[in-house]
Amino acid sequence: MKRVGIIGCGNIAQVHAWVLQDIKDAELVAVCDTDIAKAHELSQKWTAGKAMVFTDWRELCLTEVDVVHICTPHHLHVPMALEALKQGKAVLMEKPCAISREEFEQLKEMASRKPGKLGFCFQNRYNDTTLLMNDLVSQGVIGELTGGRAFVTWRRDEAYYEGSDWKGKPCTEGGGALINQSIHTLDLLLHFLGVPKQVQATMSNHHLKGKISVEDTVEAWMEFKDGKRACFYASNGYVTDAPVILELQGTGGRITMNGPEVAVWTPDEGIRHILCEQKDGIGKGYWGCGHEACINDFYRCLEQKETFQGNIAGVENTFDTMMKIYEAAGGK
Repeated sequence: MKRVGIIGCGNIAQVHAWVLQDIKDAELVAVCDTDIAKAHELSQKWTAGKAMVFTDWRELCLTEVDVVHICTPHHLHVPMALEALKQGKAVLMEKPCAISREEFEQLKEMASRKPGKLGFCFQNRYNDTTLLMNDLVSQGVIGELTGGRAFVTWRRDEAYYEGSDWKGKPCTEGGGALINQSIHTLDLLLHFLGVPKQVQATMSNHHLKGKISVEDTVEAWMEFKDGKRACFYASNGYVTDAPVILELQGTGGRITMNGPEVAVWTPDEGIRHILCEQKDGIGKGYWGCGHEACINDFYRCLEQKETFQGNIAGVENTFDTMMKIYEAAGGK
């Protein structure tokens, strides 16, 4: 039985705790938050108050937990992961992996000394829509891939940042629409297209000037070694959290994901629409429905000593490309 601790008891921690209750070889035994009321609430809701409560994450890392879930503000991710790994714990971290190249290199070095212990929660890789697109591409339904495009248009108004001491600030959030809201979509685009050899990008703050110091809009153009090209656009300036759009173009057709629907077009068969099942769960719908599968896979890999797809090597292209977009746009 793996003893589990969660650091950070906000919204996303609720999803992790919900998944953990159905993992047979895992037990939530410790929670931590600087707001002790939040920590007590999480403990009471998911363990009937049995989980130990901490306000100092270092103290949690010194307990006899086997796995630590990091669900905290971005700038705390790497320091917490490094300490937990140093103490011999396995670590599953929410995005982002890091907010600087220096931090990522520190994680790589530590991960090399603690193989199989560090994972990142890129849950949209496990969405039914993603798995369906994987199958369609691998079956050659649209021929060889030639490119892709992705759109994330969500709403983050001033109220989203009010009362937060870390959101909207480069030193603590690490950025805005790219590193926070659209990193999972960039991850999926790169999952299909590979490593870009060239990245060009621009960033803007359109509707929250003077309110936040990070981008609310980003666009990027990428070219890949084999000639594929991709366009990427994300903005927090829309009127709602609209479904994410991801499209793959091939030599023999295209596949378009629009929220829970996947549409396949080929010259011979025309267009057909496939509505993927929406799994039950908790949390916000635009987080995707893959947390349960992702977290279960992490524990399966720990138990069977297999390579977790969201390990440091498995997320490096996404992190590196994100940083290249920031650097090309003058944001880092």
